[in-house]
Order: sequence, then structure tokens, then C-alpha cells
Amino acid sequence: MSYNFNWNAVSGGAPYVTISNIALAFNSVSIEKLGFPDQVIVGFDEENCVIGIKPYMGEPNVKAYDFTSRMKNGWIRIGCKDFIKYLGSLINEPFERSKKYLAKHDDKENILLVFAAGESESE
Repeated sequence: MSYNFNWNAVSGGAPYVTISNIALAFNSVSIEKLGFPDQVIVGFDEENCVIGIKPYMGEPNVKAYDFTSRMKNGWIRIGCKDFIKYLGSLINEPFERSKKYLAKHDDKENILLVFAAGESESE
């Protein structure tokens, strides 16, 4: 049997995405789960209220966001005030205070999933 230990897993914590009233913010563990891409794309499944973030692979007609170059103090923020306002109206949560969501990583598709209608931890 062979193992592939991440010796920083405990100190790094869990992959979190924080939703504030103006941005999505990714902690170092969520950034690592995505593989430190130069750019990402952000999608939204409105029916299931799930935000999906994945590395940009040249998909046509999709807005890519600079990612790792924007890292500051171990966090990356993507400004999207209008989207968050819309999301808040859908889930009846105005995001007046930041909310931290535990993100799940789909290894097969390399997508970080944020279940916006799920449980969060207020900051």
C-alpha cells in the first residue's frame, strides 16, 4: 500500500470560500485544491445554488479571472458584487456579513464546489 501524505494538511485547515457583499475569497487550502492555476472560471448552477470554480483551460466565450497572481496573505479575492447581490436575493441572504463556506473539491472534474444555500460559518 502506498500513501501520498500532505504534511501541511492539518496546519492549513480546510478548503474555505468566503462570500462577502463584494467578493468571493479563497483560502490557501482551496487555492491548493485547484492546483494554483493562473486563471479560473466561475460558474453558477442556479437550480441547485452551487458555485463552481475551476482552472481556466481556454474555454471559449467564458470570462476568465486572474487567480494566483492576485494572492495576498494566503488569500485570493474575486470581486463580483452584482453576482453576490443576485445570489443573496435567491437564497434570502443579503451577505451583510461575510460567510465562510466549506468547499468541496470534485477531483474528477477539478472543480471547487460551494453550496451557497448550505451551512456557513459567519465571520
